[in-house]
Amino acid sequence: MERIGDLLSNLPTDYAKALIQILTADNWNRLDRDVNFYQLGLGIGKVVSRIDKETLKALVKSCDYYQSLCRGIAKGMDGIELDRDLILYLGNLSPVIAMELLANLELYKYPDIMKILAVNVAQIKHIPNVGSNIARQFDKLPFEIRRQILDIFKDNSMFLYEFLQSVNLNKVDNIENFLNKIKEIDEIIGYRLYEVNDKMKEKLLNFSSVSVGIGKGFQNLSYHWKRKVIEKVKKDKEFAKGFLSSIDLSLLEDEFFDIIIKIGESDLELSKVLGRNFGNSLAYLTEDLKSLAFNIAQGNPDFARGFGEGISESLGSFIGFIRGKAYELKKEDQDRVLDLALSNDNFANGLLTTFNAIFFFDNKEKVLELMIKREQYLKLFIEQIGRRINDFDLFKLLSLNNKLTSELGKILCRNFIYLSKKNREIVLEWLSKNNELKEGFLQC
Repeated sequence: MERIGDLLSNLPTDYAKALIQILTADNWNRLDRDVNFYQLGLGIGKVVSRIDKETLKALVKSCDYYQSLCRGIAKGMDGIELDRDLILYLGNLSPVIAMELLANLELYKYPDIMKILAVNVAQIKHIPNVGSNIARQFDKLPFEIRRQILDIFKDNSMFLYEFLQSVNLNKVDNIENFLNKIKEIDEIIGYRLYEVNDKMKEKLLNFSSVSVGIGKGFQNLSYHWKRKVIEKVKKDKEFAKGFLSSIDLSLLEDEFFDIIIKIGESDLELSKVLGRNFGNSLAYLTEDLKSLAFNIAQGNPDFARGFGEGISESLGSFIGFIRGKAYELKKEDQDRVLDLALSNDNFANGLLTTFNAIFFFDNKEKVLELMIKREQYLKLFIEQIGRRINDFDLFKLLSLNNKLTSELGKILCRNFIYLSKKNREIVLEWLSKNNELKEGFLQC
């Protein structure tokens, strides 16, 4: 497909348009059409200066339906000598090609063109790679153009997210103007607090929305600014909530760690936030920190609730699982968690917040003991047990509350083929002597 670009550049306009129609129609129903259009665009981009404007107009019009074509054209233009007027012509034909030019080309030599292209794509919300590409060229642009481009995109969250991740924040004025749009942007700015000058640091510390990011990037700050942040945490509860939720406890210096624990224990809400942080990171903590968390949970109900919620959230996180972030507790830690849940109601309620987390524990006997003890969760437990029913003691399950016998019968029926031979025999025996179980079994 790339070689067709050469062919188009040598054809009369009418022939070129006809060829474009044939190519687009032929590829429309193909599963690999995006790849084909992208490759076609690459070939066109490399010879774009030799293609007449009417043919280019027809090509760019096709980008409304085949965006990968324009992406290929822009990528193909990368590395060739760029003609100012040609870029302007293409960018004014369609917002789609304007976006791809901004996302793929180094245009800092033509700052006025960059601004025009930015205006052309300002109304598009989804503009991948535009922010990061402009960020890479930002310090080469005149100050006024920088200001104008940021003003154009000030309400585009995707642009700001990519831009602020890639640019040196010290090159950006009035960063506070980007705050309180989406939490991810605030987090980036907070995390990269170390990059900005002291005056801007002081200003940003007045915004509690950056506290989560500051917590995550705390170790990047100088000692002086760490102390400043800790002072802010002491005085501002909203700021403290974000900071305590994200600070990496294992990296804190002893001086700051003791202060953080004291702050967390001083307030009911902050105790829960700190507990959740300990729970979220339990798998990665040192033995000393693990022991500290379990000890605090014994005497602090709010910390215990948050501690349980953090463990539950991390163990049962499907998002974390699909991203390949495995949160696995050692067997001894699992036992400590279950033992605490059996003895501490607040912790148990937190642990059962993300309910499917309970199935990740290896000690099924203790899990079942916990479920039997916390009867209000039994129905949910039985509903979600599914094929995992083989992992549990069937005799204990079948001896549960009569109100749940029928529900258990349905679950056993649905998963009967997955039961071990021994468990099938047990079920059949119980069906012959328990009418409610039999009734539920037959309903499925």
